[in-house]
Amino acid sequence: MKPVRIFRHEDWVHAGRLTQFLNARSIPWVLVRIDQGEPVPQTIDDVAGLAFLGGTMSVNDGLPWQLDELALIRKAAAADVPMLGHCLGSQLIAMALGGVVAPMPDKEIGWWQMSHCDNAEARTWLRGVPDPVEILAWHHEAFTLPPGASPLYSSPFCAEQAYVRGNTVATVAHPEVTPELLESWLHLYGYDIEGHDGEPMAPSVQSIEQIREDLPRRCVAMHAAFTDRIYDTWLSRVVAYAQAQENAAAPRLS
Repeated sequence: MKPVRIFRHEDWVHAGRLTQFLNARSIPWVLVRIDQGEPVPQTIDDVAGLAFLGGTMSVNDGLPWQLDELALIRKAAAADVPMLGHCLGSQLIAMALGGVVAPMPDKEIGWWQMSHCDNAEARTWLRGVPDPVEILAWHHEAFTLPPGASPLYSSPFCAEQAYVRGNTVATVAHPEVTPELLESWLHLYGYDIEGHDGEPMAPSVQSIEQIREDLPRRCVAMHAAFTDRIYDTWLSRVVAYAQAQENAAAPRLS
């Protein structure tokens, strides 16, 4: 089977649960290290899916690699290649497909209860997921839904949290975080959470202590209740797409 190509934008924003999930199911994957200057491949015939991770930059920065990723996303969407986006990745996909990404009045950081949207795609992708479900969010900007996309769930502070469009699913939240990954973010980027007086900046920003509270159990619960269910549904699209590619390439008897 052809691999899933994962795009990493900063060397400390890893794939977390995503690569754990793929490894457990023997799904091959390759990593494009944008943070190390690796180029954005524009080929789609050598992959079964594309995944775009997070980062602290804005999609509106117009960085050369962002423009290359936007072009790749448009090409992949036209061929219905399965795509997955987390945080910055979800915003890149939204922008590439016609949505708008802009700063929020207040950033959203912490463990928040996400409520299901009422539409057919949400019922399919969130089948068996509790409503509401607790998911870790950490973002400054929000997207509008690209044309043809269906919303999946919302939080009290950000109505557009996730969407599905064809074989693509994307969320501005971080369902991929593991306890180790989130601890590293708090260590490296904790200054993004607390103001100069050590207090949270807004009601939509939890303190470091609140985020750390019962952290291992919360990550396990999120993975079981939400992350793995979304990944399972997405992976079914990846496998179906890969099989269709193989069938199309197989020689035919005349």
